[in-house]
Amino acid sequence: MVVWATLWKLCWKGLRFGRPLILRIFGAKVDLRAEISGSARIQFPWLVKAGSYIAIAPRVTLYNLGGIEIGDQVIISQDAYLCGGTHDYTLPTNPLVRKKINIGSGAWIGAGAYIGPGVTIGEGSVVGARAVITKDVEPWTVVAGNPARVVKKRNIQASSDE
Repeated sequence: MVVWATLWKLCWKGLRFGRPLILRIFGAKVDLRAEISGSARIQFPWLVKAGSYIAIAPRVTLYNLGGIEIGDQVIISQDAYLCGGTHDYTLPTNPLVRKKINIGSGAWIGAGAYIGPGVTIGEGSVVGARAVITKDVEPWTVVAGNPARVVKKRNIQASSDE
């Protein structure tokens, strides 16, 4: 918390590798080319593994109790919440359950989306704004809503016609 409130906030855009470097000091496996907002909150950085050219927008929370693995060229938009923990409500003590979250390369997590424990977001998938994801998302799929539903398959065009 002390590092987040001081050094983390002091890393300005001109020092792009500053926040990834801080995460590495705390055990994260993150590429130095990652762009991470100063208001992003990352719990348990030693449980983070992230690829090249990722972007984590303002106010994103990675509550990665069970670990999180992020592929290359992933965008996590503002206010998204990735939660790697829950409680087993079937037991009287409600014990903590930690589950890993996986986000495939080329995925885009929309603004305000919630990704639940143990979820895999497939390569190239798009999660719509404010979507609630509690089940795996197939690769190259667009999902939206609460609870999230498949909207369509994602097709990448070779180039813009404009």
